[in-house]
Amino acid sequence: MTVILSTSAPWLFSSEETFSMRPLHSAQFGSTWIVDVPAAALAPLAAGPDAARRLWARRGYLEGSRANQALARMLRERPEDFGAIGHIVLGADAVEVEPGVRSFSGLLHVIAPECIDGLQRLKVVADAAAYGDASVLERSVMRLEIVCGDDQRDRMRRLHGFADAYLNPATAQDRLVRCPVIRRLMDADWEREGTFDPRRGLTSTAGLPVFDMAEVTRALACVSPSPRPDAAHLTASDGGLELLWNDLSGPLYRELFHGRMTPVGVLRAVEARRAARAALDALPKRRLEGYGHLIRYAPELVQWQACRFLPVDELHDARSTYAWQDAIDHRLPAETVAAADRLVARYERVRPRPGAGAYKRYKQETSEYGLWRELLGA
Repeated sequence: MTVILSTSAPWLFSSEETFSMRPLHSAQFGSTWIVDVPAAALAPLAAGPDAARRLWARRGYLEGSRANQALARMLRERPEDFGAIGHIVLGADAVEVEPGVRSFSGLLHVIAPECIDGLQRLKVVADAAAYGDASVLERSVMRLEIVCGDDQRDRMRRLHGFADAYLNPATAQDRLVRCPVIRRLMDADWEREGTFDPRRGLTSTAGLPVFDMAEVTRALACVSPSPRPDAAHLTASDGGLELLWNDLSGPLYRELFHGRMTPVGVLRAVEARRAARAALDALPKRRLEGYGHLIRYAPELVQWQACRFLPVDELHDARSTYAWQDAIDHRLPAETVAAADRLVARYERVRPRPGAGAYKRYKQETSEYGLWRELLGA
């Protein structure tokens, strides 16, 4: 049975047996069609809660997933970008062409459509149509690959069923290479130190690693000129690093990575953090018991506090007359131990407790930013 949707719409009809659309562009290569079509034309294809069953998709709609939420947001805010990444792969018994008055105005009838890959995007489009976002759907152009014939459809099902096994998913760290500040840092003169990129960090001229991007980020947070240790707290965990790297326009990212960055500033930051960490590592184990667990589980707080005596506003100034190396080598270790003593003493004052079950509480609360603020404000 044919269901008439609208005589004025860019598509004419849709049913479980046939889906028709008027593409902006189409080309046939053997048994495969490549089609560019407005998202509005595809909305009826995945409409309704039974779309996955009707289209024989691998899995149902992952409503509420992070990826689909991001896709829906992109469709609303940047519809022109929505169809630029990825494409929809359909299977069909056949594709029939109904010529139009002009050579480019014909209809494509997809006989017995099946969704081999891309149901999530189709459902995002269908949901947008259901909520009345017609204008964004008209501004988004999507690409379809339609494969006909049993052999070709079996092949594409097999390939797309295991396609994820051949992917190297991008991470937030991979995307740092698109940051203009990082690009300038990559092009900067590191002299005899080596070469820098956000995936490997600094690599020596002999090809050996000097420091990685995680250490760079944590070191810059350690000597940040901000009066609050927000960046140090966030970057203390691997998950926090990912959050920071994923938000290139965020205030904390721009606090650490900015247009004034220089290789000498990065080297100073890394050396300062390493010196502070070495001072903490050299403390006897008995200093790490009881309230001393703060040193064990929140070293970033201690290191940040210890570095406050450095002229951090001059960190990236290659002409700074401050004796950075002398301060890092000779004064910073003692400042770090003193900062650890002060913070542990404050910890004991602001959070007095009986000894029973204290270890679990130490481990849990020392990573809480609320405690950090208490200790710094005490």
